[in-house]
Amino acid sequence: AKEPRVFEADIAMLGERDAATCCHSRATGEWARRLCAAMAMAPESAALIKLCAVLHDIGKVSTPEAILLKRGPLTDAEWVVMRDHSAAGQRVLDQIPTLSRCALIVRAHHERWDGAGYPDGLAGENIPFEARVVAVADAFHAMISERPYRKAIPPRQALEILETGRGTQWDPAVVDVMLGLFARSRGARPLARASTA
Repeated sequence: AKEPRVFEADIAMLGERDAATCCHSRATGEWARRLCAAMAMAPESAALIKLCAVLHDIGKVSTPEAILLKRGPLTDAEWVVMRDHSAAGQRVLDQIPTLSRCALIVRAHHERWDGAGYPDGLAGENIPFEARVVAVADAFHAMISERPYRKAIPPRQALEILETGRGTQWDPAVVDVMLGLFARSRGARPLARASTA
């Protein structure tokens, strides 16, 4: 089929610029697949979400290397440039007919449940459901991975951060599914609800 070849070419192109982002993209796809399986989603819907998860950072092909690969914290001005990657991802995918259905989902993967995200300030169920799943998968793997501007954190701490942002940064139902994956896999009780005060 044509679609896998195009999709693999896009990821290979991103990998040539930034191997870490390429690895993160593939891992985000795998976490999204696990979330979809836990939600018993229809195979076609799950496949779309996994594809969007793998492609979520494709817009970073337009991010200057001095920012993308910078060691240490980004300045406010650099964050403005970095944050354009979600909209850039839409622009890239809109030009590829076999992947254009991913464009708006990729654009929305940094929107927040409380409306404080970017690039469009969407909130709650106005954010495409697929993007809400990708956002949780993306955030979790990003937190447990080494980034140029910060160290990785342990999975347990990443789960606690997800829970703290449940209903503000992320869709609470999707966060609950992620927490449930770990509770089931370790036979542990779910984390206690974090205070929203």
